[in-house]
Amino acid sequence: MKQVLTPRLRLLAAFVCGLIAPFAFAPYGLWPLMPLSLLGLLLLLKPEQSGFKLGFCYGLGWFGYGIHWVHVSMAEFGGMPLIVSLALMALLVAYLALYPAFSCWLANKWQGPRRLTFFLLWFPACWLLGEWLRSWVLTGFPWLQPGYSQIDSPLSTIAPVLGLYGVTWLVLLIAASAALILVNKGKVRWVACLTIALPLVLGLTFKGVSWTQAQDSLKVALVQGNVPLDIKWLPQHRAASLVMYQQETAAIEDADVIVWPESAIAALEYEVIDFLHDLDGQLLNKQQALITGVIAHDLQNNQYYNALITLGQQTEEAGASSAYYYENPNRYYKNHLLPIGEFVPFEQLLRPLAPFFNLPMSSFNRGDAMQQNLEVKGHQWLAAICYEIAFGELLRPQFTPETDAIITVSNDAWFGTSIGPQQHLEIAQMRALEFGRPVVRSTNTGVTAIIDRFGNIQQRAPEYQQLTLTDDVTPATGITPYQRFGLWPVALIMLLGLASGLVQRIRQRKLQPAANY
Repeated sequence: MKQVLTPRLRLLAAFVCGLIAPFAFAPYGLWPLMPLSLLGLLLLLKPEQSGFKLGFCYGLGWFGYGIHWVHVSMAEFGGMPLIVSLALMALLVAYLALYPAFSCWLANKWQGPRRLTFFLLWFPACWLLGEWLRSWVLTGFPWLQPGYSQIDSPLSTIAPVLGLYGVTWLVLLIAASAALILVNKGKVRWVACLTIALPLVLGLTFKGVSWTQAQDSLKVALVQGNVPLDIKWLPQHRAASLVMYQQETAAIEDADVIVWPESAIAALEYEVIDFLHDLDGQLLNKQQALITGVIAHDLQNNQYYNALITLGQQTEEAGASSAYYYENPNRYYKNHLLPIGEFVPFEQLLRPLAPFFNLPMSSFNRGDAMQQNLEVKGHQWLAAICYEIAFGELLRPQFTPETDAIITVSNDAWFGTSIGPQQHLEIAQMRALEFGRPVVRSTNTGVTAIIDRFGNIQQRAPEYQQLTLTDDVTPATGITPYQRFGLWPVALIMLLGLASGLVQRIRQRKLQPAANY
């Protein structure tokens, strides 16, 4: 490839390799394309050319198509001129492209021949470091991490053991081994062949292994309101929206738990207190529990939260007639807020710039990092609102031995009929796999779904329809290896890989004086 491609063509080829990668993820699910995409990048990565530029071009293709759906929220709901929203989108893509650029820049710092250690230790470690940084720098955006693409591949069974990062490492290992076969000769090729086989063998070994224990099932009903975003927050539409949700709920007879989406009640909690008390009484009579999104207001501190509250559950504090009361502790406040959407960084500077920063939910406060699970009909459900579900390490410390399900709610109407909501669902599948818990996902417009503890979509509702999705959910308890050890196993693998580069650098420095002599 060195003799065929000029430096400019090499950059273009890197862009094309990146452009292929999103098709490995939902809704396409062509999972072999992810290691193939990385294989192409590895073959293009040469010492004589800038690794940073190559990785940056790869990232432009990867994120340019992979997260193009973010522009829907800017263009349709942001109130900005098209050229401004396109410029902001370009900035976001360019920012995310810095991470593969950094990984390739670091990989090109390798000194000496590029053989076994470079491909199997050094390059995967450099890429993992970039992915880890992307997950938390500037609050983090871990979307499209390579491991997510393997949700339907044999590698998915590794997720309960090593988590998302472990699956990503195995994808990198396969790509690097394939590159090693293509660029080297002799015994090294046999080692590479065995390395490619290893992840697949591990995946098949863990297939069918149940790390958690199933409990008695519950009947759960998810109400998909399909409320158009352009009227959702209008005060004059509030009553109609509440009546719709109430009627959908009244028609549910056989469910133990009912779930409404994120901010289904598009109002401050105290503004609809009478409605909540009436609904609570109806649910108590039918022995049903309800979880719903609402905007909570801490009157004492004048703070606002994107919240989940529970209704229809008897407590001693509430008395015999009602389980609900204002600021009942059986609730969840969102902790990981969405930049711009839920809080505006550098608010005094940015908010006056455009209507985009005056979104209806962009002045929230953070909930505590550690919160109690929601108590639901005697079960403990861990809550995640919207894109919190993308942060496995945010959820992991909040698991208790009694946690037996995950509930996540969202309002993906911001992204229209794009591929974004499908990717969001795929991320929820990974959390189910990692923790061995079912995931109940209720959304305004889709994708509303029930995911079993093995990451399989048990039931899903069609998008952009007003409906109720009902099915049995089987809670599960126990501890997966990932839940117990977190990122430590993969972190040690990454540190070993980075150390190999340092050792090689020291070795080359020792050899150079001898060669010069």
